[in-house]
Amino acid sequence: MLNVQIVDDEPIIRLGLQRLIDWEEMGFEITCIAQNGKQALEQLETERVDLIITDIEMPIMNGLDFIKEVREKDKNIEIVILTAYEDFEYAKTAIRCGITQYILKPIEEKAVMQLLMQIRQDIEEKSVRKHRLI
Repeated sequence: MLNVQIVDDEPIIRLGLQRLIDWEEMGFEITCIAQNGKQALEQLETERVDLIITDIEMPIMNGLDFIKEVREKDKNIEIVILTAYEDFEYAKTAIRCGITQYILKPIEEKAVMQLLMQIRQDIEEKSVRKHRLI
């Protein structure tokens, strides 16, 4: 199983993501959930995650600052941003920070499932390549 962290200040989004997808069937497990980037960083001190799904606009520490902090510590975590903004300046900034993909709200189950399948495949391929080098 690949470990997932969900970071969003909206309780309905956090709950919706948990219930929308059959995470286990997709090969993922939600291991931590945070309301903002600061709380998410604290969780990452004790939790190992393979995928972060984060909002951009959040109080205390926004998603872009959170992503920058994550990237300073770990370049291998897959990161997907959730946003209600179709402003591609956000997307361009996030891409420069090394995100994997972004999803526009409202979230569509089919799109998220396709994205998760692709991310799982990418992680597995990276793992195979890494083991070949060892």
